Amino acid sequence: MSIGLRPYEVGDEVAIADLFHVTYGRAMSDELWRWRFRDSPAGESIIQLAWDDDILASHYAVTQVSLSFYGEKVSSGLDVTTMTHPDYRGRGLFRKLAEATYGHSVDVRLGMVWGFPNRNSHRGYAQDLGWVDIWEIPTLRWRAPMLTSPGTSSLDIAEVFSFDERFDNLWREVRRDHCVMVERDLQYLKWRYTAKPESQYRIVVCQDGHNLLGYAVFKRYEDELQVVDLLIQDDVEIGRQLLVEVARIALSESAGAISLWLNVTHPLHRTLERMGFENGAPVTYFAGLALRPDLVNKGVYDFRNWYITMGDSDVY
Repeated sequence: MSIGLRPYEVGDEVAIADLFHVTYGRAMSDELWRWRFRDSPAGESIIQLAWDDDILASHYAVTQVSLSFYGEKVSSGLDVTTMTHPDYRGRGLFRKLAEATYGHSVDVRLGMVWGFPNRNSHRGYAQDLGWVDIWEIPTLRWRAPMLTSPGTSSLDIAEVFSFDERFDNLWREVRRDHCVMVERDLQYLKWRYTAKPESQYRIVVCQDGHNLLGYAVFKRYEDELQVVDLLIQDDVEIGRQLLVEVARIALSESAGAISLWLNVTHPLHRTLERMGFENGAPVTYFAGLALRPDLVNKGVYDFRNWYITMGDSDVY
């Protein structure tokens, strides 16, 4: 039996959706497939497939995402939706497809591939693909009854229902405050949070007239509100008040907690500790593989250089 490898071709998405259902036990809609693999503003996904005649045996893909790396725009690949049919596991297809994907990624000048391996796949990424562990990300959580009412604030905090040009202005203001982070320009935010099918995100902003000082994007998951993205100017009070507003919404909607990811080196982290946020489960692996040696020399594997939020993962 010979299994052949080749890149994605138009029409393969039908077999990919079938394999997704077999692997994960749930459906992937056409809209979600197009959003994830075709419509990213950084470019179409790089997908490699393993076929046994007309049976799709395995799938490996990275979604193109632009990083801000010390102010430089660097193309990268977010590792997503790795899957192998149960009948074809143990044949080394994961490694073969990954190597083919990385080879093409180098050809199109991606600087690195990165992602969030789960506990089942983490060992394979490190052992077979040479990925480097960057961080184990804990979940910061503020639970009821510790959630408090907002009190008074001199800041103008409001919920808005769309992204506008002010978010581009904020991104230009803060992009150099962090060494490595996903480019959060207006085009990206609209794609990631407005256009994503089957998901509903909400936006809270801190504003001074027409000037945007910061924002938080959140969604409800079971009994908590997950703050999937947070971006603020260099003032921790902006971040504190945004999260207090999310807490107010949580209380009003009978949610039991709010949660987020935040690097322990961020000044806001200590403020959140004083508010009662605590680290806990789930703890998420964060790792990657640099395809450009200069990224390693500049500390791309040092978690202190990264600004990562839940929304950078394909899970949230």
